Amino acid sequence: MRLRRCSQTLAFMRLSMRVYHEACEAPGYYAGGIRAKWWRGEFFSYTIWEDREAMTAFVHSAPHAEAAAVVAEFAAPGSCYAEFISDAPPDWDDARRRLSTPTAYFTPPLRGDLRNR
Repeated sequence: MRLRRCSQTLAFMRLSMRVYHEACEAPGYYAGGIRAKWWRGEFFSYTIWEDREAMTAFVHSAPHAEAAAVVAEFAAPGSCYAEFISDAPPDWDDARRRLSTPTAYFTPPLRGDLRNR
């Protein structure tokens, strides 16, 4: 995800860490990580779940739902996410490639914006 403004960096980092810690405590959580280029306002995260039901339960839980409600305040045009099932270990390069065809956008890309492709 890209941030709209640099001034949002610390608030978004706090939000991300809070949700990440909540995910780590959730039933069915397997692994996860956060990677950031905070000086560019770019944040990437992943979570791995034992099954889709556990992931869906967390996505609909209060910590995630509350965070999702404020993401629109932070998300720059083109910010997106990708859901996928894989038998391979997590790989940042594969995850970034999958973001070129996102599952959904937090905010639509600007016309002609090729950064997510």
